[in-house]
Amino acid sequence: MMNKKQISLKGIPEPKKSNFVLKDPEKRLSEFGLSENQSKVYLYLDKFGSKPASDLSKILNIPRTEIYAILKTLQRKGCIEFNNEKPIKADSVPFEEFLARIINSKKNEIQKLEETLESIKSTNSSM
Repeated sequence: MMNKKQISLKGIPEPKKSNFVLKDPEKRLSEFGLSENQSKVYLYLDKFGSKPASDLSKILNIPRTEIYAILKTLQRKGCIEFNNEKPIKADSVPFEEFLARIINSKKNEIQKLEETLESIKSTNSSM
């Protein structure tokens, strides 16, 4: 049986939202640029579904001001989205979609770098 690292959520029911499994998920998410608390928030939302920031703060024991900053960063990175309800709730983007967004972003970065390199080569050869 695979030993998976779990975030500690004592006393909280475990409805399954997602079925993606990562060995040592917080470490893997850190490889994609997420901090420990960002990983906790993403994994919680992925497992339990959408929640308002105030609930996330209480459940994950992260100060509310930090939760708002984390949610903003996670949204910018493309791994969560907000609904248009009141109160506003954050929800995780499916992990496969999150990875696809990272891949596309990296491909765009590489394309820009290649274009810059070609431009430099072109300029240097014309001198």
